[in-house]
Amino acid sequence: MKTIPQVYKALAGIFCLLIGGALVFVSGRRYSEKRYIVDAASCRMQVLAIERKDLPSAAELGSVVLFHGISANNIIMQYLGRGFAEQGLRVYIPDLLGHGRSSGPFSPAQAESCSASLVRGLAARGMIIPDRTILAGHSMGAAIALRVAEKFRPAGVLAVSPAPMKPDHGVSRQNLLFNGVPKVVPNTRIIVGQFEHSGLQANAADLVPEGDPSVQYVVVPWATHVSILFSPAAVRLAQAWAANIFGLTGEPRAPNRLNLVACFLGLAGIVLLAGPLVRELLGNKPPADFATVAAVPRWRGTLAVALLSLLMLYVWPHFKPLLGVKLFEGDYLASFFLLLGFALILFHLTVARRLATVEPGIFVAAAVAALLLHFLITGWFELTATSAWLTVQRWGRLPVFAIAAFLFLYGLEVLAGPASTLQSRYPFWMLLIVVTWLALAFGVLFLESGEILLVLLSPYFAIFFLLSGLGIHLVRRLTGSATAAAVFGAILLAGFCLVLFPVT
Repeated sequence: MKTIPQVYKALAGIFCLLIGGALVFVSGRRYSEKRYIVDAASCRMQVLAIERKDLPSAAELGSVVLFHGISANNIIMQYLGRGFAEQGLRVYIPDLLGHGRSSGPFSPAQAESCSASLVRGLAARGMIIPDRTILAGHSMGAAIALRVAEKFRPAGVLAVSPAPMKPDHGVSRQNLLFNGVPKVVPNTRIIVGQFEHSGLQANAADLVPEGDPSVQYVVVPWATHVSILFSPAAVRLAQAWAANIFGLTGEPRAPNRLNLVACFLGLAGIVLLAGPLVRELLGNKPPADFATVAAVPRWRGTLAVALLSLLMLYVWPHFKPLLGVKLFEGDYLASFFLLLGFALILFHLTVARRLATVEPGIFVAAAVAALLLHFLITGWFELTATSAWLTVQRWGRLPVFAIAAFLFLYGLEVLAGPASTLQSRYPFWMLLIVVTWLALAFGVLFLESGEILLVLLSPYFAIFFLLSGLGIHLVRRLTGSATAAAVFGAILLAGFCLVLFPVT
């Protein structure tokens, strides 16, 4: 069976990126989107303002202040924001502290107080009128909208998949961002996805007070906690609620989802480009570790990862080496990677030492390849779907996080065996990742570690490891170097985590 030449893969990848870029340009032509730096009390936030280009007097109809969820940002809220803009409303979407382009420190309490200060500040400047303003949000942002509304008294509230605020329906107190349910104001619509966690759905339904028909609870078919942000059905529910509150007429259209199409098209293009890029930078050195290093038996490697992962969960409360990373729950993950990686290497020290040699040129080439891919991926996501370009605050945390990630991935390289065929090695490597993540989930769900983000972000980590694992194994196959493969993966993993976790 003939393989596709690398040059054709690279050209196909470039073509995907060009088409995706054109779709991004087309998708935003109807809207005016401006960014402001807003100082609200002691909170300095970047705010995205959206309105229709052909409706310059949008603020006279009404306004929407839209809050994102934890580990999110204002770009990921663009689709819902544009849905409101289609009605002639002016939409303000802040990056809460520690998220997106806003610097830290983040904490749930700080996010709530800064959101309240932002709303009061916009009203004081005449940029919004309270009785012509809807407070809206998703997940943590929905909880914030509900809590701020109790004091601000807006025209209405739209809470999309609000984060639970009481320990009920299987939700433990350790996993709550906020304690205490606010009084739900009139003209509030709460919407959740059909495939949300049952505990989130039940807690959201409990928010509806008895005897107040102006507060509604609606389930969006075929939507998950994240996909609801890109659901036309959810946008239509939001538009209908705004029309009811403001007395708007007409049938607004839903915004297009070309940004999302462009995101996936560009991601496919980057995957196609990644192979030729890595091969060009690293060359093709015979994998010397085929014959020189004996592999650890796979059953033993799997058992070691499972037992040591569980052990690290009990070590963490007593020894927290990387709290100085200052990422909300990301410091826990960095510490876990550091401790587990060190333990795996220590328990397989003979094999680890034999694999540790590497030519400096290969080491540097692997690091350069990873950084180039990081810039390409984060730049593309910044353009299309979500804020991913690292700020100075986040770059400062990368070296320490990368060291922890390197130890973890090098430990996996020791267990995964020599650079044999992808078909036999890659599935086993992924199995070790799954075992590791199941241990982390066990800590959250049964040991009540409180690191709920590790469960909520599991789908993102699954996609990351599925794709980055291919690159890691390509580096190992091309160079025969476990060290180069771990360096390549560590830079990508550290960059990915620094995009996701809020800065504290």
